[in-house]
Amino acid sequence: MSDEIVRPNEFRILIIGRANAGKTTILRAVCGAKGEPDVYDQDGNKITPEPGFRTTLRKIRTRLSHGAPDPARGKSILSPSSLRGEHNIEYSLRFPKNPGFVFHDSRGFESGAVDELELVREFIRKKSSLGSMRNQLHAIWYCFSTDSSRFMTAADKEFFETIDTDSVPVIAIFTKFDALDATAFSALINQGVSHEEAQRQAPEHAQAQFNQDLLPLVQQLAHPPRAVVCLRNMNHQRSPNIIQKAASELIESTGGALDDGALKMLLVQAQHVNVEICIKAALANGNFKGAVQDALLRDPTTFNPLQKRWIEAILGYFPSMYVGL
Repeated sequence: MSDEIVRPNEFRILIIGRANAGKTTILRAVCGAKGEPDVYDQDGNKITPEPGFRTTLRKIRTRLSHGAPDPARGKSILSPSSLRGEHNIEYSLRFPKNPGFVFHDSRGFESGAVDELELVREFIRKKSSLGSMRNQLHAIWYCFSTDSSRFMTAADKEFFETIDTDSVPVIAIFTKFDALDATAFSALINQGVSHEEAQRQAPEHAQAQFNQDLLPLVQQLAHPPRAVVCLRNMNHQRSPNIIQKAASELIESTGGALDDGALKMLLVQAQHVNVEICIKAALANGNFKGAVQDALLRDPTTFNPLQKRWIEAILGYFPSMYVGL
C-alpha cells in the first residue's frame, strides 16, 4: 500500500523557543507524562543518551539562557553551538505514555542564532513539500517566555517576518504568564487595592496589559500566528487540574487553527489529557450527528432494539442530537 493512502496515526509538531521557555513542561502536560521523552533518529532508531547527558544538557541550556560563563571554558556561551551534535531537529521526541504525538525540537532560538533559523526554515520547507500527510509537519508551537525582559528576540522576529509556513499553522504560546500576574498584582497593591482583591483582579489585569503591549508586537508581523495561548502555573505539580486545563486549551486552540478535518480528528485522537475534548469534537462533527439521527429513525424491524436503547441512553445527555427528530 502506498504511503499516500495510509492514514496518519501520529500528529507531528515542531516546537520552537529559547532555552528555559518551558518547552519540555508543555510536552509533558500535553502527553500527561513525566520525565524526559524518548529520542529517535530519522530512521526510527531509538537513541540512548550517555549517563548524565540529560543533566549536563539541562545545565548548559540554563547557562545559555542567562548568558552565564561556562566554567569549563572560562567565557560566556553566546550561541547554542555547544549543543550541536547532541541534538538534531530531524530527531523525533516521543513519550511512551502517549505515542500519538511526535515532536521535533528547534533547539532554541538564542540571540544571533542565524544558523538555527536556517535549520528551522529548511526543516519546515522539507516537511511541507512531502506528498504524504503521514510524514508532514502538522503544526508549529512557538514559545515565548513572558518572564523575560525581552520576550521577542531578533531571531523570533525574523521567523515571523520571513518564514511562510503555508498550511502548517503556527500557535504562539506565551509561557510563564504567572510572571505577568505577579507584576499586575504589585501594580494593584501600589494603587491601594487590598491584598485579597489584588489577587483576584491580577490575572484579568495581566491579560489586558498583555493584549495592549505585547500581543500586537507579534500580530503585526508579516506572518502572524493563527492562534495565541497564554499558559500560567505550569510547574504546579500539586495542581494537576490546572496543568490539564492549560494542556486542553492548547490542544483546542491547535485544533481550531487546522484547516483539514482529518487532521483535527487526528489531533483529538492523539491527546489523552481530556476526554471532554473528544466529546466536544464528536458533537461538533456533522457526520456523527447525521449518523446518530439516521440510526434512531431506522425501521425497528431492521434495527437492533438493544442498539437503539444504548444510543438513546447515551444521547440523553446530549439533547442537541435529537434536534429535528
